[in-house]
Amino acid sequence: MEAHDNPDITQLILRWQNGDKSAEESLFNALYDSLHDLARRCLRTEPQGRTLGATALVHEAYIRFQNSHELNIIDRQHFLALAARVMRHILVDKARARKTRPHLEQPASEEEWGIVQSDVDAEEIIAVDSALDELFQHSERQARIVELRYFGGYSFEECASLLSISAKTAQRDWQLARIRLRIAVHGTA
Repeated sequence: MEAHDNPDITQLILRWQNGDKSAEESLFNALYDSLHDLARRCLRTEPQGRTLGATALVHEAYIRFQNSHELNIIDRQHFLALAARVMRHILVDKARARKTRPHLEQPASEEEWGIVQSDVDAEEIIAVDSALDELFQHSERQARIVELRYFGGYSFEECASLLSISAKTAQRDWQLARIRLRIAVHGTA
């Protein structure tokens, strides 16, 4: 039995969704290493040394999960896929906050988050996020594959399993999505 099929994790998820606070803590403790790896993969898209760290990203995602009681999470893989999406939104929110601050003003959370990115970096993150939102309108499945692969580091086989499609379909959707995103962000394929 693979780790993502672990019935203990599934049971913790079910107990957490039913309001069991001890299950919530146990779930995050059990998946902390996986969440930390996921955060590092999400951060690889950021300029090195210019963003919040993986630990801070995991903690921010944990806080957002604590405030979301209406999630219908199926298993470990589904939980981590949602965590990848939450982490993407956190990075985009941080980029938007940096972009809206006056250039001379120091970011309020610079010490806490270690944020020192330039406005250009923030604009690119926001552009990619907007392009991904447009892709969701055109093809939700392609957008989900981009989230899972780009932000979550999932293989084509893992994407296919999560989306109930073949690995070949996942690869084709990935190729098309990359072209659409490149055109949306840079204007050329």
